Amino acid sequence: MRFFKKTGNWSFSFLHSIRFRLTLWFVFILAIVLSVFSLFIYYSQSRDLQADSIARMQQKLTRLQAYFHSPDWQNSNLGISNIPGPDSQSPLQLGDALALVDTSGQVAQNWGQSLDNGAIEALVEAAGRQPGLEVYEQTIPIQSSGGRSINTDYLFIAVPVLRGDTLLGFLIIGSPTDLTSELDRLKLSLILGNLVMLLIAFGGGLWLADRAIRPVKTITRAARDISESDLSRRLNLRGRDELVELAGTFDGMLARLQAAFDRQRQFVADASHELRTPLTITNLELDHALSAQRSPAEYQRALQVINVENERMRRMVNDLMTLARMDSGQAILQLEDLDLSDVALEAVERMAALAERSEVILETGELPELAVKADRQYLIQMISNLIENAIKYSGSGRTVRVATSSSHADQEEWALLRVSDNGPGIPPEHLPHLFDRFYRVDNARTQSTDSGAPSGSGLGLSIAAWIAKAHGGEIRVDSTIGKGTTFEVALPLQK
Repeated sequence: MRFFKKTGNWSFSFLHSIRFRLTLWFVFILAIVLSVFSLFIYYSQSRDLQADSIARMQQKLTRLQAYFHSPDWQNSNLGISNIPGPDSQSPLQLGDALALVDTSGQVAQNWGQSLDNGAIEALVEAAGRQPGLEVYEQTIPIQSSGGRSINTDYLFIAVPVLRGDTLLGFLIIGSPTDLTSELDRLKLSLILGNLVMLLIAFGGGLWLADRAIRPVKTITRAARDISESDLSRRLNLRGRDELVELAGTFDGMLARLQAAFDRQRQFVADASHELRTPLTITNLELDHALSAQRSPAEYQRALQVINVENERMRRMVNDLMTLARMDSGQAILQLEDLDLSDVALEAVERMAALAERSEVILETGELPELAVKADRQYLIQMISNLIENAIKYSGSGRTVRVATSSSHADQEEWALLRVSDNGPGIPPEHLPHLFDRFYRVDNARTQSTDSGAPSGSGLGLSIAAWIAKAHGGEIRVDSTIGKGTTFEVALPLQK
């Protein structure tokens, strides 16, 4: 029972497979081509065989008709019953039949095989209707040497015997033929040959289709074996056809999926790590405050620490939600015509209090009017993140400067926003990773939170980079150790 079930499943799968359907289409098209070609061969051979038979009959008739066109016949008073028979030079061969028939259909003279009256009457009637030279094919009974009657195919020519304009009778000459048998054999050979060709084509088509879709099977097996925990497998097919291109696309998709899953795992690990620190500090402060009776000052200090860590977690959760909306496409930009300098000035005013608490000088440079099409809230958030990052990493007594300008590059006009500081700078090996989520340069650059500046979540620059990209721009960074860092945002300038 299990064997039949497996066989049935295999048959169902095979009959619905692409290779089987491709093979059927191939065989179907080949069958049409072979049928047309076979019909052409059969028609051509039939016509040629009939033409050869007619030519042979006409050659036999030519010498016999010579007598009826001679003066001896035309000037004589002989009837068809007195015509001399064929001599030794006659074209008649073994099995041929020659008969002279009067107008009433009675055989006057007969040489060779004897013809029955039914065949003669039919030939006379046909010749009377159409006196031109026509070849007729009939099957007539012939007496064999053993006395048996055998049906034999004959070709006949019946021509009128004339003296002047007077019809005296008909000259009938018949010759055995195997034209029908030859055509039947040709038909059988073509049918059998076509069937053999189609069977060979079916087998060869299955083999070719199997080789053609072998990369698809490889892709299917790889996709079946690949799991979320193992995306490192690749097909690495070689070649230049479409299926190899598909396999290359599949490998590229796997690489992107692996990178996405790696980023997701790293993102979850980093988020867990970032949240664990404030939660640990909060729990320690609570345990310490509740372990014994404390003074009001100690309770107040514990609450202040808890409040700072709670604010840090709130900011981190908000940043995570912002990034989640951005990644899922739910962050919809409300674009409007804005002046980049006005937005930058508004962001500077918002961050002035933070700069004052951090003892950082926040100033503005040149702010020419620059028309851009952007979302005001997202633009302010981007500039604020860049200013906050500069305040945190520049250090007490340093200066953060915000300026705007324009430039022409790649045949386009760009509005530029620069946020510069004269802090310690960023080592070159960290520059390519600054916009990665939760990435931080060494903690020595981070200003202590005792000054009032909130500690970073490592997400501000990632959000700023996304906002710039969503507006058709980009963020570049340039830093020199001991001299400071400059973040430059380029946005399309509206004309």
